[in-house]
Amino acid sequence: MRLQTVEISGFRGFAADSLFDVDADAIVVVGANGNGKTSFYDAILWALTGRVQRLSDSTQRLVNRFSDSGQARVRVRMGVERGAHLLTVTRTFDGKEARISVEESGEILRGPEAEGRLIRVLWSNAAGAVDPFSTLGNVLTRSVYLQQDLISQFIDDASDHDRFNAISELVGAGRITDLQSELERSKAAWSKATNAKSAELNLLRNRIVNLEARLAELRARQTVQPVEMDNAEWSTWWADIAELGVTISGPPPLSRESQVAIDNAMKQLDAERRALERKLHLIDQISGDLVALSALDRSDPSEGRAVLATLRERINVLKEDVREEQARMSKARSIQAELEEYVEQMHTLASIALQHLGASCPVCEQTYDVEGTRRRLELMVSRAGALPFVDDGENLRAALENLSTAESEALRLEMSLRQQESAEAAYSSLKQGIGKRALELGIQVEEETSSDYLLSVRKDVWSAIENASEAQNRGERFALQLSRMGDAASINELASEIATLKQKLVVEQRDLTDRTRTGDRAQIIIETLRESASDVVAERIQNLQPLLTDMYGRVDVHPAFQAVKFLTSVVRGRGRLTTVVSDPQSAVESDAPETVLSSSQLNALAVCTFLSLNMGLEKPPLDAIMLDDPLQSLDDINLLGLIDLLRQAKETRQLFVSTHDARFGSLLGRKLRPNSVHQRTVLITLDGWGRAGPSVDHREIHADPAPMRLKAVAA
Repeated sequence: MRLQTVEISGFRGFAADSLFDVDADAIVVVGANGNGKTSFYDAILWALTGRVQRLSDSTQRLVNRFSDSGQARVRVRMGVERGAHLLTVTRTFDGKEARISVEESGEILRGPEAEGRLIRVLWSNAAGAVDPFSTLGNVLTRSVYLQQDLISQFIDDASDHDRFNAISELVGAGRITDLQSELERSKAAWSKATNAKSAELNLLRNRIVNLEARLAELRARQTVQPVEMDNAEWSTWWADIAELGVTISGPPPLSRESQVAIDNAMKQLDAERRALERKLHLIDQISGDLVALSALDRSDPSEGRAVLATLRERINVLKEDVREEQARMSKARSIQAELEEYVEQMHTLASIALQHLGASCPVCEQTYDVEGTRRRLELMVSRAGALPFVDDGENLRAALENLSTAESEALRLEMSLRQQESAEAAYSSLKQGIGKRALELGIQVEEETSSDYLLSVRKDVWSAIENASEAQNRGERFALQLSRMGDAASINELASEIATLKQKLVVEQRDLTDRTRTGDRAQIIIETLRESASDVVAERIQNLQPLLTDMYGRVDVHPAFQAVKFLTSVVRGRGRLTTVVSDPQSAVESDAPETVLSSSQLNALAVCTFLSLNMGLEKPPLDAIMLDDPLQSLDDINLLGLIDLLRQAKETRQLFVSTHDARFGSLLGRKLRPNSVHQRTVLITLDGWGRAGPSVDHREIHADPAPMRLKAVAA
């Protein structure tokens, strides 16, 4: 299938409508970087597959921002040969919904029908794939469209397993690989279920072991054969415990409910006995409290309170007397101090005056009676000293003594009153406690209650406790009999259950064996498919090897590593394809070309691999080779060899080559010009990019009218 026309509108670099006439044997696309060369190839890829796989982000970005219609639209017309139209594919995307239509012989198909028809026409092997268009896209990008930024991916970035899968798809073994992968997934799920069943069998075996251990324990414990149950005694016991307050009705002695019923009855009996024991304790507490009540001194404290009030009034009066006496003595002491100070001053003045007595007064110089004055002064000096205190404090001491005596008496009365109040509080507490306990017991108890009454009540409670204990003992004997009889029944049930589980184990074990055998057979099929896929790929690679070797030598990739080959293998169930370059002269080889080749040489190897895969396929999806600007990835020497290969490929494939270099474009035009009137070469120029996209110019390249001549020059 060959391309004839490509119409692009609103897709990536093309906002306005652009029509490309590609109904030619060679199409050379020339345009500066950014002018839409890659968008042209991506448009063809998107129209045929619905995706551009190298653009892993959202499909929203495929719509040109300046599109008048707000949608991307690509229409590709194809035919089996130049000039013979056969199929038209139209794909649109408005940012939300993608649509496709296929027109063939006047019939228009849309949606899934159109997609199915397109797959059948281009690559029918993909019809059985999980994602047919993803498979188709991989085939196109591996053998038809060599993308500019992914030239060396197949050799450099892809893993050995990815290369093997890619080749498998190209040589027609893709569905074998898919079947192998599907069987491996199913085998994994089958193995998981088988392992789960094996685990369940282990649990079943463990359960049988545990049950057998339990059976052996019951048989060892059953040393005494169970005796027959006395129905009359059984019924009597249930009647007796009913009188003791047990509310459970007695079932027949050998019924399924017997053991549960007697266990519950024994719990109620134990609870009843504990309640009776508490009553006995309450009765003993009441007796002790009554004895304590009789020992309390409950004299009336009102008389003592009156005496204390009178005494406190007297204390207040005595305190006032003490304060008054203290004030009087303080005033007397002040007067005494002032008098002593006066006498001291007179003594000092008299002493000074005696020292200065003369014929006349030293102050006023008047005459006076010197001797009389001297005698008076000497008398004043002789009388100097402390004056006797007129009050010795006897009244104050007496008042303080009376106050102390009254306060001591008041303290004694207060302590006595506190004791009486404490006795009254103890009496109230005892009375309250006796009342609560009597209420709990349901009896009437007063302070004057006789001890005989409490002894009678205590005797009744003690008798009830003995009856409950005796009933518990009888119940335990019945429980033991039932347990022994239950052990016998359990032995029979366990033996029956063990036999049933062993039968189930045999059946499940047989099923597990069958599942394991099935899994082993599936593994054999998987291994056979692996070997078959590897054999098919190896055979096709062997067929492609001469073509790859020829192209690698003509491009002259490396001066030393002049040979290349593919090696296939199966490692851990996964097919692998390894690229090996070698130096035939020194027998040196490398299975990692990226370590011995430069970037340009590695790209040249990738181009040779790509062309050999394309040319080696009997029926590729498109009878075309699309190279997106190989000039940016190859050296000039490699390019000359590549052009020679392309001239040869043009004879069997529709050739698309783009370049950013106008001179290289002219060279391609000359080298790929038609060799006859039946061939056609078109030069498409993309120029002047604007918001509407680049301008598109088509130019026909005609055959050289002058025949080629060879001229020999003598050396």
